[in-house]
Amino acid sequence: MAREISFIGGSQNCCVCFVDIVDSTRITTVEIADSEKIKIYYSIFINTMAAIARDFDVTIIKNTGDSLLYYFPKTTSPLSNSNLLDFKNIFECGLTMIALNPIINAKLKEEGLPDLSYRISADYGRVEVAKSLTSTGEDLFGATVNLCSKINSKASPNQMVIGKNLYDVIKDAFKNNNEYCFRLIDEYPIDNNSKIRYPIYSVVSKNKYENDNRIKLYKNIV
Repeated sequence: MAREISFIGGSQNCCVCFVDIVDSTRITTVEIADSEKIKIYYSIFINTMAAIARDFDVTIIKNTGDSLLYYFPKTTSPLSNSNLLDFKNIFECGLTMIALNPIINAKLKEEGLPDLSYRISADYGRVEVAKSLTSTGEDLFGATVNLCSKINSKASPNQMVIGKNLYDVIKDAFKNNNEYCFRLIDEYPIDNNSKIRYPIYSVVSKNKYENDNRIKLYKNIV
């Protein structure tokens, strides 16, 4: 019997990220009636997010039109001085995506389309790598992927959040960092029948001029 998926690499630790459009079902049902316009709407979002992600050594796992799941393969080793930049790329990638929101919306306006907002979540932990019969790329499974997608809803529109596991990995290395601010904003209930709740932290850039630089570097890709 042919197997739909085959687990190929065993378990590994890495950072997983998820970017998702806010309220896309309503927007593409109520506000955009034309099917060709819907294609443009999703294409602008996905193509921009994917282009940014690839510049930060990301592996894209899948897209569903209104969301993108990706991970950072260079974060499989424990955080140290030698791979600090690889972990910094997690935040640079997400904050660059957020910084380009006004540029994306300007492009949508040119196409006669409504604005969009999106949320970005990231977390760190064990994942299982698999390949599917219906895809040439990798897929990821496990609690880290599930949690990353769940905590996404806790972000405000155009905000990046991270889970406690990622925060615990990076907090010492970045505690005196002048680039990012991490703040506890919410908790996700792991089990509705228990008191186990998972802390969630927002990530913002401390330097507004750095956001301007991000826009300058990427505004032409939209």
